[in-house]
Amino acid sequence: MSSKIKPGETVFLFMLLGIGTGAFIESINMYMNDPAPSSYGALPLFLSSIIVLFMIKIIFFESNKTVSESENFVLKEKFKLAVEYIFTKDILLMLLMLIGYCLLLVLGVGFELVTPIFLFTSMSYLMNGKYLQSLIFTVVVMAFILIIFNTIFQVILP
Repeated sequence: MSSKIKPGETVFLFMLLGIGTGAFIESINMYMNDPAPSSYGALPLFLSSIIVLFMIKIIFFESNKTVSESENFVLKEKFKLAVEYIFTKDILLMLLMLIGYCLLLVLGVGFELVTPIFLFTSMSYLMNGKYLQSLIFTVVVMAFILIIFNTIFQVILP
């Protein structure tokens, strides 16, 4: 590990521990329904237990070896730094675009209309305004999705 922990790293470690613990609990429930080494819950139980064990090891043993510059900050300042570090402008904008995309799908606007708009705008933003390239990628991705899922697998799209 590096010699300094950034403010968002500790929060991220605890988020991963929480997700791993949730997966571990769910995998125990799956395994209890069919407790055999070849059951459908055996692999998730094994993987989630490894995730939880490694996260505990990292949080309690590895992070103690490093020295943080922000040890003298109060908790409020540490939280503010962590939020600023995790939620950059690009992440917040993409999150808002994803929420808008999901809302439009829930409101019944068609998948074939909303998805190309979302793809084009998000790629144009992330590729710094390369509109022609974004348009080409959008057409290719939409053609792939519609051909594979609509035609071949006959999946009903939202």
